[in-house]
Amino acid sequence: MIKRKHYLKLAVTGACLLLLQSISFYANAQIKASQSNGELTFAGEHAGMSFDGVFEKWQATLVLPPSAQPSIEASFDLGSAKTGDSTYDSTLPEGDWFDVENHPTGTFASDSITVTSGGYKVSGELSLRGKTLPIDFILKRNGDTLSAEFAIDRIDYAIGLDSDPDAEWVSRDIAMTLKIK
Repeated sequence: MIKRKHYLKLAVTGACLLLLQSISFYANAQIKASQSNGELTFAGEHAGMSFDGVFEKWQATLVLPPSAQPSIEASFDLGSAKTGDSTYDSTLPEGDWFDVENHPTGTFASDSITVTSGGYKVSGELSLRGKTLPIDFILKRNGDTLSAEFAIDRIDYAIGLDSDPDAEWVSRDIAMTLKIK
């Protein structure tokens, strides 16, 4: 009986030390993310068919709670958006869609980050095509992986307004997914 209590105390102590170690890692760590250790993807529908793509060039710096000044700053090269379909890939950089010539980079900057049961609630501003709009999402933490899924309204960002202003051909909501390892 005494041995069981002793082993139980050791197990609880070990678990507490691991928890404290992971908390201190997140408290003090500045996480650098990019295409080399993560993925930033998008998906939607065109003429009833699903499409998906990836931004091949992006970077982010995350400082997460319990840091006294948590923040997320990210930028992504809109010209690096690739779907694997040559028609989409040649159209996305054009003036009607991402307008890469005038707006080569999209950005995100957090306003607030709060702890949730499985990660963080993030509020901030996403800028695309010269428009900056508020956005909220949940950044989930699963071990050493961070992930988020949210949708943007392409019409709000004036993406594809000339060719499809009513979202009859291309879905209005574009799903965004972020994974950082």
